[in-house]
Amino acid sequence: MDNAKKVHIKTPMGEVHVCMDELDPNGWITFPDLALRQYFFWIHPETGASIALIEFAQGSGIPVKHTHASNQFMYCIEGEYEYIDSKIVLRPGDFYMNPKDNPHGPTMATKKSVLLELYDGPHYYEKPSYHTNDTMVVLTKAG
Repeated sequence: MDNAKKVHIKTPMGEVHVCMDELDPNGWITFPDLALRQYFFWIHPETGASIALIEFAQGSGIPVKHTHASNQFMYCIEGEYEYIDSKIVLRPGDFYMNPKDNPHGPTMATKKSVLLELYDGPHYYEKPSYHTNDTMVVLTKAG
């Protein structure tokens, strides 16, 4: 997968502008076993920090407890997304922050969910079990 198809190019002024109704349908990364997809708006090529849109089908989620190699930030745009162990439920307008190295999950979308996800550095130390080589390619090239 070509990184250019996944990450919006910055404008001549260095800014990034993404119109939601103009997302490239080929820019989504699909997780076929998890019924979710991810669209990266931006990835810092040196640090791996990123901003992405994530869509979870109802009943899908991340099946295992896991950690991240940086701080994770989530903002719920649509739906209902639950962190099963902690009983935290994100609803539209809710913000969630998970610190680096903090075990969390599994998760489940109790309703179809759309979340904005941000990382202030690389996502993972190593590929988690729910990722494939195809879903990791953008993160690998960026980090």
